[in-house]
Amino acid sequence: MPGGFLGVDVFFVLSGFLITSLLLHEHSRTGRIRLREFWIRRARRLLPALLVMVLAVVAARELFSPESTASLRDQAVAAFFWMSNWVFVAQHTDYFSHGAPPSPLQHTWSLGVEEQFYLVWPLLVILLSALFWVRLRMAVFVVASAGVVASAAVAILLARDAEETNRVYFGTDTRAQALLIGAAAAALLVRDWSVLIDGGSLMRTRVGHLIARFLPFVGLAGLGAAAHFATGHIEEFRRGLLIVVAVAAVLVVAPVALEQEGPVARLLAWRPLVALGTISYGVYLWHWPIFLALNGERTALTGWPLFALRCGATIAVSAASWWLLEQPIRRWRPVIVPMLPLAVATAATAAVVTMTVLPVGVNPQPREEMSEIDTAALIAPERPVEVPRPNARPPGARSVAVFGDSIAWTIMRYLPETPGLVFSNYTTIGCGIARGGPYRYVGQTLNQKPECDTWPVRWAQRINYDRPDVVLLMIGRWELVDRVSEGRWTHIGEPAYDAYLREELNRALDILGSTGARIVVTTVPYNRRAEKPDGSLYPEDQPKRADAWNALLRSVVKNRANVTVLDLNRKLGPNGSYTNYIDGIRLRSDGVHPTPEAVQWLTPWLTDALR
Repeated sequence: MPGGFLGVDVFFVLSGFLITSLLLHEHSRTGRIRLREFWIRRARRLLPALLVMVLAVVAARELFSPESTASLRDQAVAAFFWMSNWVFVAQHTDYFSHGAPPSPLQHTWSLGVEEQFYLVWPLLVILLSALFWVRLRMAVFVVASAGVVASAAVAILLARDAEETNRVYFGTDTRAQALLIGAAAAALLVRDWSVLIDGGSLMRTRVGHLIARFLPFVGLAGLGAAAHFATGHIEEFRRGLLIVVAVAAVLVVAPVALEQEGPVARLLAWRPLVALGTISYGVYLWHWPIFLALNGERTALTGWPLFALRCGATIAVSAASWWLLEQPIRRWRPVIVPMLPLAVATAATAAVVTMTVLPVGVNPQPREEMSEIDTAALIAPERPVEVPRPNARPPGARSVAVFGDSIAWTIMRYLPETPGLVFSNYTTIGCGIARGGPYRYVGQTLNQKPECDTWPVRWAQRINYDRPDVVLLMIGRWELVDRVSEGRWTHIGEPAYDAYLREELNRALDILGSTGARIVVTTVPYNRRAEKPDGSLYPEDQPKRADAWNALLRSVVKNRANVTVLDLNRKLGPNGSYTNYIDGIRLRSDGVHPTPEAVQWLTPWLTDALR
C-alpha cells in the first residue's frame, strides 16, 4: 500500500472530531472551557510515553545508521517540545526518499502538528464562545470550514513547486485541513456527546440511520483507493489529495460516531481492534524505531516473517508502556506539584539530558559519504577537456592512477600516507563504465549525468598525460543497476546487456593499459544501501548481481597478462555475504562507502597489491 502514509490523515480527522466534541460538550454542560485542565489532560496522556521513547532512541542510537542519527540531537529536543514537523522542514528532510535511511524520530512530526492544534484550537473556541455564546456550534463550524478551505488552498498552491513536497507534507498549516474538517463535522453534527459515550445514536429518523450506515462504506472505499494508488508525488498534492483523504476519513469517523449500531461501527468495535486502539498511542510511538532497528540485515528475515516480528515487538512494548507508564501516570494526582509546570520542567530536563549526551555534530556524515545520488548533485560537472596535474613523484616512488566511482573516491579521500606510492585521483562520483540511461537506484528512476558518458575520452587524456606505473580501477556499482539500454530496461545477467558490459570493460582496460601500465581492478563488494519496506534488497544490492559482474570481470581479465584482479568483495565480506563489522571495525558508512576506519584497515592490503 504505497499510500499508507495517508493513514495519519485519518488520525487527524478523528482527533479534530473528538477534541472539538469534548470542548463543545464541556461548554454546553458547564458554560465554560477550562483550558488549564484541558492542557493538563493532554500533557498527562501524551508527554510521559513520548519522553521515554525519545530517550530510549537516544540511548540506543547505535542500533540505527549514522546517517539516520546525524541530526538526532535537534530532532529529539524538537520532539520534547512538539516542534518536530518544523525541524524536519528546516532540515529539508525528504519524507518520500528511498535512499537515505530515515530518522528514528521522523514519525514524531505528526505529534507536533497535533500538539500545535491542541494549543491553538481551544483558545480559538474560547474566543468564539465569548463572541457567539448562543450560536457557538455554528460559529465553530463556520471558522473550521473556512480553515479547511484556507489550509487546502495553501497546500495546493505550495504544491505548484516540486521542491515543496515535504513542506506540504510536514507543515501544520497544510495539514490542518484534516484536523479542521473533523472539527467542523463535530460542531455541525454532535449535539449531546453523553449520548455517544453511552453507545447510543444521534440519528432520529430512518433516513438518517440509513445514511449514517451507508456513508462509512463510501469513506472506506475512498481511503482504500488512496492507500493503494497514492505515491506521494507532488502532482497528487497539487490535485488536492490531502483534502480528498480528509473527506473520505470524515465519512467514516462522523457516521460511525453518530450511529454506533451500523455494520462498520460494529466491525470497528471488534474486541481485538478495540484492544489495539487502547494501546494505539504506544504503537504510534514505538513502531517506527522498532521497524528501523529490526531490519532485514539484523534479523536475516524479509517479507511476512519480518513484518510479524516487527508487529509483535511493537505490540509487546506498547502494551508494557500502557500498563507500566501511561495508565499509572493518568491515575496519578499529585497534591503539591502543579501539573503544567511539572510537564514543562520534565520536557526541559529531558532536553538538557539529550543535549548533554548528544553534543552538536553527533555522527556527522561527510558530504563524500552521502549516497552517490546526493553527492553527485553537490559537485560541479566535470569538464572532460581539463586534465588535473599528477602528483609529484619522489625518486623511486611508483605512481598509481586511480579510476572509479564514489567508492574509489572515498578511499582516496581517507587514504593515509603510503611511502613508495604516489596516487593521482581520477575518480568521478556517480559514474562507472555503463553509459546511457535512465537507470533505477534505490527505487527511483534517475537520468545519467552527462559526464558519465564521456569516460573513454577523459580516461585516455589522463593516461597519456600521467603515464602511471600502475592503474587502480574500482567500478561495478553502476553496472549493477537496472538501466535502459537500446530502448528497454535491462540489467546484468541478461545476455545482450552482458555482451555490452563486456565490450565496455575491454575498452576500459585497453585505454588504461595503453601506455604500458599494470592494472589492478577490484571486484565489486556486496552492498546494502537501503532496504525495501519489507526488509528485502533493491535489485542493485542483490548478491547475485555482484556475483554476475565479478564473474564477467574475471572472464575478461583472464587473458590479459597486465591485469590483476583484487578481490575487494572477499576482503569486505569474508563470510560470503554483506558484512559491516570486522574485528570491531565498522566498514561502511551507508551500506556502500567505506568508513575512514575501514580505509585505514584496507590500506596495507591495497598497497601491497599495488606494489
